[in-house]
Formats: sequence, structure tokens, C-alpha cells
Amino acid sequence: MSNKPKSSTKRAQDGPKAYREGLGPQEKARYFEKLRFIGGADPYELAPSSWIRDDPVILPSVAYPDIVNYLVFSPSPYTAEDLKSYKGLEAYNQMVCGWVRETQYQVINDHCIVKAKVLHSQSIRETPLKPWIIAEKSGRVLGAHCTCMAGLGETCTHVAALLFLIEETVKLRDSTTVTQEKAYWLFPTALSKVEYRECQKIDFTVTKRSQVKAGKMNYAAH
Repeated sequence: MSNKPKSSTKRAQDGPKAYREGLGPQEKARYFEKLRFIGGADPYELAPSSWIRDDPVILPSVAYPDIVNYLVFSPSPYTAEDLKSYKGLEAYNQMVCGWVRETQYQVINDHCIVKAKVLHSQSIRETPLKPWIIAEKSGRVLGAHCTCMAGLGETCTHVAALLFLIEETVKLRDSTTVTQEKAYWLFPTALSKVEYRECQKIDFTVTKRSQVKAGKMNYAAH
């Protein structure tokens, strides 16, 4: 029998407590430090019935500057240097492609927790990662975590993709038409299957942002 340590993703599959207890001393201490913002509650252990999926009114007003400030300029709790997760800024494409699914949120101690499942960047057939973020109502991100290895360092593309989805949802939530009716956005549905094509049949010239078109958004689908 192999004694090889389980990856963070495998530990997460064993359950919330098994995942948390499997963290290293430094990572575990930091994990509990982040939970202080929400009274010590663990997003991975909160009752399913406590989460909201179809009322974006309570979402934090995360804007692009908030995402950049967190991903690029937030001080790392481990090295006291900037996180500088420039790669995370590319996660917008993951959000547009429908890699973020089952987004849920709730408020504890005036702070909003948002969690989701995000497909692996290397293999969409693997169990989705489970990022969560804690933010003030104003949109300032206080902390985040993900079950991928990079998530232990406070950020990863999965956390970033979730933040971009929140940003787009909030922009549309707060926007109104000239008739004061709510405007909505047609986000791509959660990706469940990838169609393989020959390279010559793939259009690489269209940007991901331009592929998002106006329409009606079904919040519960994400």
C-alpha cells in the first residue's frame, strides 16, 4: 500500500474536516485566521440550506480594481511580499467559458462568503476545485481559499475566475435600462463537455470578452 500523501484535492473529497486537518501547521493557522472574519465558520461545513443561489442583491460589490488589488497587490501572509498573481488575471476567460458553476453565497458578520466549483485548468474530467472568497459589502476582498495546491497561497486562477463572475454579476445587478428595468447578462452555462476540433476549424481571433452578449441571465444556473 502506498504511503504517498494525498493531494489537497483528494483530501477535500474526504470531507471538510479531513481537508482542514490535513493542512500543514502554517497553512492551517492561516486558514483559521481567515475564518475569523466570519466568526470561525468554515464555508466547507456550513449547512447546504444556509446558502443562497438566486438573489444577487447580497453579493459584495466586487469591481475590477478590487480583483487587481487582491490578486496583485495584497501582501502575502507567508512572505510579506505581494501575491503578484498576474496569471490569475487571465482567469476571466475561464469564467466566460463556463468553468465556474454552482455559485452560492451568504452573509455572516456583515461579510459575504461566496463559493463555487471550478473546473481544473489541466483536466475538466477531474473533480472540480472548490474556491471560496470572503469580502466586505463594498467589494474589498478579505481572504480566499481553494482546494487546489495554489489555493493554499491565498489565490489561484480558480479564485480569480470566481471573482470575475462576481464582478460581472454585480455590474449587471446594479445596471438599469432607460425604463429603469433591470438589465441582465447572458453568461455561458456551466461547461460539462468539451467538443474536440481540428485546429484549422477553431477561431482563435475572437476575444473571450467579446463572446459575452447581452441577454437574460439565470443566476441559479451558475
